[in-house]
Amino acid sequence: MLKNKKILAFLLASAMMCTAFTACGDDSDEDSSSEAVSSEAAEESAEESSEETDGEESSLAQVETQEFEEAVVAESGNAYLSMVDSQWWLQYWGSDMDYLTYNAGIVEITGDGSYTVSVTIDTDACRYDTTGDASGELVANGSEFMAVQIMDGADLFPDAIITIDSVVVTGTDGTANEMELTASSYTNTEEADVDDVTHNNIRANVYNAYVSDLPDDARSTEGLLSDLDDASAYSSTIIDNSAIGDWMTIEVNFTVSGTGL
Repeated sequence: MLKNKKILAFLLASAMMCTAFTACGDDSDEDSSSEAVSSEAAEESAEESSEETDGEESSLAQVETQEFEEAVVAESGNAYLSMVDSQWWLQYWGSDMDYLTYNAGIVEITGDGSYTVSVTIDTDACRYDTTGDASGELVANGSEFMAVQIMDGADLFPDAIITIDSVVVTGTDGTANEMELTASSYTNTEEADVDDVTHNNIRANVYNAYVSDLPDDARSTEGLLSDLDDASAYSSTIIDNSAIGDWMTIEVNFTVSGTGL
């Protein structure tokens, strides 16, 4: 398309010049003036077309050379932070189709130990996907769902326990704040569909107000919660989501035990 514009400009200039030469002889000042005006108009048209082409080529080059962050896809054995913001718009479920997929902090579970998962909106790719501009203004607010999940964890680590240790929210001013944990987390088995594939995950809810009763297989380092005399310390909402506010990054630190590794 860019080359076609240059060709059209050349043909326009040629046609105008030919018209000027054939319509009149060269014995008239008026004819010479007309010829000069026609030639000048053709040159200006060609220059404008060239400038427009150069501008389009420059814009195209900027898009083609823009370096965006890589999308992060959770794989079997990976822990990741599945979550949605307060508007159910900015989400991450372990897929590269999610807005929060860029620079998502996932981690391979290799055995018992401490791990961290995270999501962020502070990427050029996320800003470009959501606003159409890599430098566009984008602010996330709150969360209506948040959980640490281990993909295929129920198959790989059937006795594993996920214990949430801390939730850290980095605000728009770059300040990181650790949220108060208002209850203890528990682990349960949960199926998750990621890119049309069903996975047998284990997860620990950080904020999930959609759970009214503890799952039958809910467990902690104390054992099955159904076997405890008092399980009131455990909840599917272990933070106050209204205290999250505007954020750029959320990370959850947790401990995995019971893997046998």
